[in-house]
Amino acid sequence: MVPSSSLPTGSALAQPGADVLSRLINLSGRQRMLSQRLTLFIVLAGQGQADAIQAGEEVLQQLATSQRRLVEGGDGFPGLFSEHLRLVFDGPTQARQRIQSFVGLAEQILRSLRQGVPLEPAVQAGLVETASSVLSLFNLVTQAFEQEAQRLARNQEQQRDQLGATVRTLAHEARQLLYDTRSASRASPSGNWQELAGRMEALTDEMDRLARAVTLLG
Repeated sequence: MVPSSSLPTGSALAQPGADVLSRLINLSGRQRMLSQRLTLFIVLAGQGQADAIQAGEEVLQQLATSQRRLVEGGDGFPGLFSEHLRLVFDGPTQARQRIQSFVGLAEQILRSLRQGVPLEPAVQAGLVETASSVLSLFNLVTQAFEQEAQRLARNQEQQRDQLGATVRTLAHEARQLLYDTRSASRASPSGNWQELAGRMEALTDEMDRLARAVTLLG
């Protein structure tokens, strides 16, 4: 029995990194190929080809597992981490429900074939029609993950620009601080430098923080 998947409810998860999004794009793109292989094996099994039922069952499990990872997460995948993805899967197109229906139909036919029930022409035609209709859904899902990757790239570019502007501001403050220190030293060689030392320490801490942020952005 193929486990059914359900859409997680609750708050959106944190935006995954570029490497995870790349894996999601590959995983969702693979769904199209798996659906076509599954349909082919069922048709071949209906024609009496040896081992086609077992091959179809294996592909069915792969398809169901991949779909569950996309929707629910697990094994390093985050699930539906954005409102955009939730809309794609459970919005007007009802992609999640329709894909699950295709998986359920394929599972039912394979079970019947395993029990020796012939594949009726009408049942085969219905499977092929359903498989064709979900192809556009698999494309839509893949495009949605690609859009998330593009959004991540834009956000990282904006963050890099903001960090660059902040670094330039801090550099200006550092030059001003150096000027103030030299001026104060000339005016009062024995003066109290605690205030300037505090400003320098705060500036150094901020530069360290920015360096860590730039490292995280890659």
